[in-house]
Amino acid sequence: MRVVVVGAGAVGGSMAVKLAQAGHAVGVVARGAHLRAIRTHGLMLSDPSGAAAVQLQASDSPEDFGPQDLVVLGVKAHQIGPLLPRLRGMLQPETMVLPAINGLPWWYFHGDASAYARLADGSPARIACLDPDGCMDAALDAAHIVGCVVHGSAEVTAAGQIVANGQYRYVIGEPRHEPSARVDALAAVLHAAGCDPQPTARIRDAIWMKLIGNASFNPVAALTHARMDQICANAGLLDLLRGIMLELIALTRAYGCDPQVDADTRIAIGRGIGAVKPSTLQDLERGRSLEVDPILGAPVELARRAGLAMPLTEAMLALLAELNQRAVLDVQNQTA
Repeated sequence: MRVVVVGAGAVGGSMAVKLAQAGHAVGVVARGAHLRAIRTHGLMLSDPSGAAAVQLQASDSPEDFGPQDLVVLGVKAHQIGPLLPRLRGMLQPETMVLPAINGLPWWYFHGDASAYARLADGSPARIACLDPDGCMDAALDAAHIVGCVVHGSAEVTAAGQIVANGQYRYVIGEPRHEPSARVDALAAVLHAAGCDPQPTARIRDAIWMKLIGNASFNPVAALTHARMDQICANAGLLDLLRGIMLELIALTRAYGCDPQVDADTRIAIGRGIGAVKPSTLQDLERGRSLEVDPILGAPVELARRAGLAMPLTEAMLALLAELNQRAVLDVQNQTA
């Protein structure tokens, strides 16, 4: 396959290395020192099975790549909007676009045939905090999208170097909630590359299941600077997480989806991750803007639309939004 990974960070970079090792023609879009290191030494992925470096076509411009079979969006959800118009040169009618992102995606209601996909006045539903003016919807034909939920842990530890826990599990499915040949074909490609793909005919269920963990563990980690194991050792924090999870589980069901887990099971999954920094804490430590709206703003918006009270989640949204604003201001002051 011809593959470009836009955003060769922890998640996207891991997938790029696995696919390149399997013999696919893989390119990456990266920036700064990370891009320079990839061009000079290749992109290295280390996990419990060993370390490998692959040589890749690398650029800071999506326009440098021609038509592709697969475009993986490995940047943060709130960074995707400006990139979508720049993907046009990569897209053919059959090109799949795989947004490997946390939180509720901007395309959430695409392909949804249920009543939830329409507002009271009959107009198409959209998550306004993610795509307020519909520009993202207009920039990319949703027919290209294959939904993706990533389960695994990785971190860029130095320019051109990624350390992962060895779990490369990707739940993939059509937004229209039905099986498809292209999803099965993509799953076969990922499996042959040493990944653990899991095709599903209900990708929104998988999105909510992951969100229940992201919207609870990630902001708590950022606010406390605690790793997953440290959070799970704190009974008070676990009570807070459980309360947020219960609100999100109720919201999941209110939108006709299956959360797949209860709160205690989701906490147990988090405990099993071990001494890992969630991505939001990694972003905070690197001075990057945080995924506030995808993991908290979007569910709060949908809860208000449904008339569902979520006081703990709303409080966490206010806290993380303020932390993000302060962190961004600190970075701006340091560079002024």
